[in-house]
Amino acid sequence: MEKYVVYYRVSTKKQGESGLGLEAQKAYVHHFIDSDQIVKTFTEVASAKYMDCNNRPQLCEALDYCIQNNCFLVVAKIDRLSRKTEHALSIYDKLDGRLISCDIPNLEKFTLTLFMAIADRERELISIRTKQALAERKKKGTALGTPSNLTRAARMKGAARMKAKAANNVNTKKARNYAKILRNQGSTLQAIADILNNEGHLTARGKSYSRTSIKRLLEA
Repeated sequence: MEKYVVYYRVSTKKQGESGLGLEAQKAYVHHFIDSDQIVKTFTEVASAKYMDCNNRPQLCEALDYCIQNNCFLVVAKIDRLSRKTEHALSIYDKLDGRLISCDIPNLEKFTLTLFMAIADRERELISIRTKQALAERKKKGTALGTPSNLTRAARMKGAARMKAKAANNVNTKKARNYAKILRNQGSTLQAIADILNNEGHLTARGKSYSRTSIKRLLEA
């Protein structure tokens, strides 16, 4: 029987004390991993930018334990482990591939590299889009609204197109899958909204989740 060591990471001292983000990570892990096979759990309060043992001692202890006891290391999401491709790959190599991330099915070195590269690129594109939008708004002085001369039919068609785009949005899909896992774990709609908001998820319109929007998300 395989043995698993779970590593959780929350980003700030406040989150570590209040449990923000931690319950969501536990929901991910316990959905995919049998609790009877979990032999050790490590919880870290540290920023993703830190990768050394001085700032991430729990991670280093978890790695040592896995190596000494031939265990798999499990994380809820790969960004809880690292946001640097080379760092994640070095951990993968140290463990001889005994790494499981619940957000990456059938994790192998190639898929890990590809996933990290895509995530890094997406963060870069988000930063570029945000800067461009702010610059455009500052330049025009006001946000662009809906032209008043649009017909009702055109507005309805545009709204339907936006709704379809939102439903297919990658981030929306991730949030929906996440919400379904939490719902299956018995979380209330409000609890799910709080967890998604604390984890930094936003609706397709860039707003925080509410009980109503979570209900719509699950029904979509």
